[in-house]
Amino acid sequence: MIEQRVFCGGQYAAELERPEEYRRRRTAVRAKLAPGDLAVVLGATDARGYGDVGTFRQEPGFFYLTGVELPGAVLLLEREHEALLLPERRPALEAWTGPKFGPGESAAAELGFEEVGSRDPGEVVVDARRRPVPGYLDRIADALGAGGALWVVLPGSAAGDLTSEQRMVRRLRDRLPSFAVRDLAPVLTGMRLQKSAGEIALLRKAVAATVAAMRAAGAAVGPGRREGEVEGAAFAALRATGAEGWSFPPIVGSGPAGCVLHYDANLGVLADGELVVVDIGARHGYYCGDLTRTFPVSGGFTVRQRELYGAVLAAYDAAVATLRPGSTIAAARRAAFAVLEGCGVAGDDGRTLGNFFIHGLGHFLGLEAHDAGGEAPVLEPGMVVTVEPGVYLPGEGVGIRVEDDYLITADGAENLSAALPRDAAAVEAMVGRR
Repeated sequence: MIEQRVFCGGQYAAELERPEEYRRRRTAVRAKLAPGDLAVVLGATDARGYGDVGTFRQEPGFFYLTGVELPGAVLLLEREHEALLLPERRPALEAWTGPKFGPGESAAAELGFEEVGSRDPGEVVVDARRRPVPGYLDRIADALGAGGALWVVLPGSAAGDLTSEQRMVRRLRDRLPSFAVRDLAPVLTGMRLQKSAGEIALLRKAVAATVAAMRAAGAAVGPGRREGEVEGAAFAALRATGAEGWSFPPIVGSGPAGCVLHYDANLGVLADGELVVVDIGARHGYYCGDLTRTFPVSGGFTVRQRELYGAVLAAYDAAVATLRPGSTIAAARRAAFAVLEGCGVAGDDGRTLGNFFIHGLGHFLGLEAHDAGGEAPVLEPGMVVTVEPGVYLPGEGVGIRVEDDYLITADGAENLSAALPRDAAAVEAMVGRR
């Protein structure tokens, strides 16, 4: 049996926070607006038609402010008012994709909004007369007519196709003589970097599901097994925890494929003596786990593999030692690189291992696996980051990466994935053949 709110809301998240938490975030955004300003946040659209199959996923920033997974939604925020605008219901389409909340008071009560209106223009009959109902562009144009600024999420670079927000601004320019546009992205990024207690609780569940998936992946490793078989075992384990699915395409790269950072074909066959890099993440309540372990296919590291693995672990430990309020992800990367440069273990052509550490040390974690923020933000309590040093030696067909998820605390950092061992002997013990 499924709850009616879940059924009608198109809720694919395993769990939601209380409506009051989403309202608190919207209130924080509204407080940053000047009188007359309007912030517009566009939800993701659903391109599925009749008979199409797939799972809708909401735009993360929109979800962060609303907890609403309905497709085609628009959020309007003013200093003194807020409104969620939804498409009108389409019973014929709902027969294929399921019932959805539409505009009206019942949706407002269920979803926790002052107003849930119609996104699209239409008309109603009042006192035997037809009266127009403005669509969301009409409402935005009317609000900006008083001279306020329009706040929307703008892209980080000018490259690529126009975003939905940019296309909306272009259409409004055709209707209004002039209005100022402000970037809402820095506001949302600043809020999303530091996690609330509810977000941290969801992240713990996502990481726990990922730990279960990684243990299942290790148990499926062995000579002659397929990379896809390892992936399937991991997916079954995370779904059994109640997680809704992957937080990113899973990576199961054996031998030379382990040297390809975002290899996700997972079509190879594991060979005796190789290593296999397993980089996976579960999503629980839209929040993401992200863990990596490198398993010896035969159940035991060779002398050379163990030497390289030990160097990566030493770099990992050096990076973790920097994690505290006031530091940065960049500082952790520099610490890991220094260890790899000075460890005395050589890579291809006798070069130092620092030459084979070809990616960043980690990233912020939250509603996205690579969450808002980069290397520069100063770490504060409540932030969650990954630590994932690695070395990749294509000449030897060896890739090694170790990754865990850390919560920054008042006096350091907590390993959210501490239940998953990373020392060489424990990793060997997780392999199915042993």
